[in-house]
Amino acid sequence: MNIAKNTPRFDLDYKIPVVEREQINGSHHDIPLDPTDSKFNEPMVDLSDYNIAFKSYHAILDGSNPPYYKPIRGSRQQGLLRKTVAEKLVRVNEHLRPYGAELLILDAYRSIECQQGLWEFFYERGRSEMRNPSEDDCRQYALNYVRDPRSFNPLDTRTFPIHITGSSVDVTLKRLDSDELLDMGSAFEEIIDVSYTDYFERLRLKGLIGEDDIRLLNRRLMDWAFTNEGFLNDPILYWHYDWGNQLWIKVKKALHEHAPEKAWYGHVESPDWDVPDAATLV
Repeated sequence: MNIAKNTPRFDLDYKIPVVEREQINGSHHDIPLDPTDSKFNEPMVDLSDYNIAFKSYHAILDGSNPPYYKPIRGSRQQGLLRKTVAEKLVRVNEHLRPYGAELLILDAYRSIECQQGLWEFFYERGRSEMRNPSEDDCRQYALNYVRDPRSFNPLDTRTFPIHITGSSVDVTLKRLDSDELLDMGSAFEEIIDVSYTDYFERLRLKGLIGEDDIRLLNRRLMDWAFTNEGFLNDPILYWHYDWGNQLWIKVKKALHEHAPEKAWYGHVESPDWDVPDAATLV
């Protein structure tokens, strides 16, 4: 897929909030769940039934998914999310449509097996990049990229990787009239300073880029569309949005003060998949 040179249209009066890092420090894992909420046991649905574009980044077979360059063990090519979350994404696309853009979901529900596959990848990459690393060195390296799934307990909310809730998405934008991706300023899974959502807003405030910078405009467009439907962004990753889970509660409390005390989406069991583990296809 190619990167589009221009956003099809942009005339929004919207800016991404600049977030100080200390505002979002701390863990979301101690936030409790509310099993009495009607959405607690909400089923998952297939995004293909909602006409939402999905390409499982971790299940790509042709090696075009850096830094992995291969399918991750446990990854699948089917995109699943909680029903209400999928319905909200339909409305996000409705917000984007007048601007000639639409969502491309790159990761949705992630099984614990896929989480383990990602952990193994970064753990081993740390081992190969460091000189004589200890096991703790490898663990700390991997934690820069992914939650450690080795202590996962489906009965302990403190151990839940966030994508296992079916209420998180990793996403980018593409043009409606082609498969060209909009330029978001950095690649998906490229976890560096530029991956902070407000990175280009900060450059604008310093006078280092103009108001017409396409990377700034595209990030604004995506954030505007998502926040219109109640989603909240993880400010350290421009591509990650949540609704109704522990991380959503944490960000809502940190940046918007008023938030429910409990989340309603927790761990959901991996459903019967229609396709095999992508790593078995190569």
